[in-house]
Amino acid sequence: MDCSISTLRRDLNELEKEKSLRRVHGGAELTQDLSEELSISEKTSKNIQEKEEIAQIALSKIKDGDIVFLDAGTTTGLLAELINQSHLYLTIVTNSVTHLAKLTDGRLIVYLLGGRVKKVTDAIIGSQALEQLSAYQFNVAFVGANGFDTKHGAMTPDHEEAAIKGLAVKQSQNAYVLADSSKLGQMSFVKFANSEEVELITENN
Repeated sequence: MDCSISTLRRDLNELEKEKSLRRVHGGAELTQDLSEELSISEKTSKNIQEKEEIAQIALSKIKDGDIVFLDAGTTTGLLAELINQSHLYLTIVTNSVTHLAKLTDGRLIVYLLGGRVKKVTDAIIGSQALEQLSAYQFNVAFVGANGFDTKHGAMTPDHEEAAIKGLAVKQSQNAYVLADSSKLGQMSFVKFANSEEVELITENN
């Protein structure tokens, strides 16, 4: 690098003010906002090919006649499209306003949880949704995560979404976390499941 120590110090100070990094002994490291939540439109354009592959793998986990929980999210949204094109007879419960519009095939019985709509993710959350969800049992559940590793489990930024995801996992015989490579090894604010409670579906499973 062809720059002076004073220039480096000045640049580091600016980045620290912007909260893009924090000083540590011997250097600096990037900060990670554990509560960061991208919008549906922002997520849709990221890692498309990976998410499509993950959705294909997830579809193979579903059997005819299954009762399925489908969480809000872009990868589960791709799974919803695949389910709609399949010839499976399924009962589906979802907390996603977006997914509801994709699950139109006559072979599908679809339930949309009631509650408050979180505009950023189009997820239905809150006590009403939790109460309804607690009455259901699932053969299989598919949930998204903003972070996943074997030590800390599956995580998401919002505690109300975490409550929905966590309950869906507990109510399911088989629970799958759909996560592309950008989520692996990442931390997020709220843990909703231990790694032993779920099976991770990612690219090249």
